[in-house]
Amino acid sequence: MPSARNARIEALRIVAMLGIVGHHYVVHGGVQDHTQSGSSAVFLAALGSYGKWGVDLFVLVSAYFFDRRPARGKSLSSVYSQVLPASWLILIAAAAAGMTVSGADIREALFPVLFDEYWFVTTFVILVLIAPYLSLLLDHLTVRQQQRLLLAGFILWSVLTLLDRVNNDLSDLAWFAYLYLLGAYIRRHPIQGDARAWAITASAALVLLAAVPTLLVGVGVARGATPGDLGWLMDTYASDESPFSLAAAVAVLVWAIKARPWNSRVVNYWAAAAFGVYLIHDNPLVRRVLWSDIVDTTSAAGQWWLPLHAVIATVAVYVACSVIIFALQPTVFRAMHVVTEAVRTRVEARLTRGADTSDPQRSTS
Repeated sequence: MPSARNARIEALRIVAMLGIVGHHYVVHGGVQDHTQSGSSAVFLAALGSYGKWGVDLFVLVSAYFFDRRPARGKSLSSVYSQVLPASWLILIAAAAAGMTVSGADIREALFPVLFDEYWFVTTFVILVLIAPYLSLLLDHLTVRQQQRLLLAGFILWSVLTLLDRVNNDLSDLAWFAYLYLLGAYIRRHPIQGDARAWAITASAALVLLAAVPTLLVGVGVARGATPGDLGWLMDTYASDESPFSLAAAVAVLVWAIKARPWNSRVVNYWAAAAFGVYLIHDNPLVRRVLWSDIVDTTSAAGQWWLPLHAVIATVAVYVACSVIIFALQPTVFRAMHVVTEAVRTRVEARLTRGADTSDPQRSTS
């Protein structure tokens, strides 16, 4: 009988996606470039800082559950059963609404993973494919070797990239692979400290994550820089590879693991829609109208009520997208899942037959 899902860990998917939506309010809403208010720029730096942290946290949580799970076909089937119908339905809705849809838009919408309609999804799918091999790598390393590998990666690809003219940035896939190794390590080995200590650490790391770019933006504004010219500070100090983003994501995950398990059907229900929230609100066709026309971010730029508008819009977009996903899950997604599962079963059966015939000992046994 499968164990009950820990709602405390599942809730991390919700807060991670809220951070991503808030980040998109800042970077896709155009408020950074249109505001002339220094205080607004400082707030936007703080809000936008949690986007890449959300990406790191989402991948770490996924890695925590993927490790020790040899089958990857079911995970891919689940991803495709959501990505494909969401992309297709948005394309149909955009065309019906009279939006200009190019040939490239159609190609990406019909084959969203292959043509990188969502950078996160394409990278995540490849990560799922290589995950068993990453786990196999850890199986053949001692605990000390795993620690040295993760520490070296943290210094090379996270700490040193903050230095000017140091270009050790990884590709999205390489960084996701590093996050997978880190999440798998957390799954396999006990981490020192109790839940209270890690709660304090996570709180401090989350504050520091927003405080660093916010402070730097504030200094830049005080020196006469325009808010639109300071976006690189958030991109650097709150990037997915930033030590501040990584430390905050790890601390939050470890706290959730250390804390007493929590059972909540409501949280688990909402957490199951978190991935779908990304598929809807960050779809390229939706992005064209969501922030500028529906949320109307540009009219809020420079206004005293911008922080309130940003918070309300972030929550509203998250809830609206979740409601859409709730409607699609028992209908369209379930129907597509039947198809993707049938494909998965047939592919796995063929691969198994191929493996049996290629192994003389197995075929004669």
